[in-house]
Amino acid sequence: RKKLSDFDPSRSAKFFILGSCVVAPIIRTWYLALDRIVKFPGARGALTKMCMDQGLFAPCFIVIFSTSAFTLNGGQPQNLMSHLKGIYFDILISNWKLWPAAQIINFYFIPLQHRLLVMNLVALVWNTYLAWKTNQTKPTIQ
Repeated sequence: RKKLSDFDPSRSAKFFILGSCVVAPIIRTWYLALDRIVKFPGARGALTKMCMDQGLFAPCFIVIFSTSAFTLNGGQPQNLMSHLKGIYFDILISNWKLWPAAQIINFYFIPLQHRLLVMNLVALVWNTYLAWKTNQTKPTIQ
């Protein structure tokens, strides 16, 4: 358990920047695109959106997120690939343990205008994991 004196305001600021400038705009655009692309109603539409989200979007977005976090933490380009190799599959597998069920619920029951809000609630748990995982080892700064 960490003490309040161990709190790192710069780490929180970096995650705020990452969420505001990278994550939110990309995910909002993705949800709008999914709604335009997938026209199936009901369960078939929700399942199609979830499969597209988890099969196409999530693997790519994890790279974008991890690269952005690595860069904001001062990582050097020459160390990026080894960093990604060390965390990518753990994050992807963990992603598939949480997000498919959350997305099925989101796409089936939640109207488009509220989906980002609902996902932000799930993301509180997810982002805690991502913050821990992407900060397990500090990037090598040379």
